[in-house]
Amino acid sequence: MLVMDKVLYKKDVVTWLKRFNRDLPLFKLEEIANIFFQEISVALICGDRIELRGFGSMSVKKRAAKVGRNPRTNQQLEVGNKGSLQFRPSKELLKKLNTLKKPANSA
Repeated sequence: MLVMDKVLYKKDVVTWLKRFNRDLPLFKLEEIANIFFQEISVALICGDRIELRGFGSMSVKKRAAKVGRNPRTNQQLEVGNKGSLQFRPSKELLKKLNTLKKPANSA
């Protein structure tokens, strides 16, 4: 299990992979992690849906153009089409998250 300070970085994933793959050099594990994240990025950019069983799914939701407003000047302006990343956790992950006990000293 990974132990971290609230943020999980790619280097933490590589370190975790090293614990279970001692025969592979660190640079190869970094390369594997980079390829994995790059493939996810490319798939999302191409409009594909990513599904990682037991974790969740990711997809890009298209947002239509709209007329917005500058809050400082109150001037109306056109906001173009946008893509927004949508993450939907799996039932297993949601169940684990909802049964976690929070530490007494957390805010």
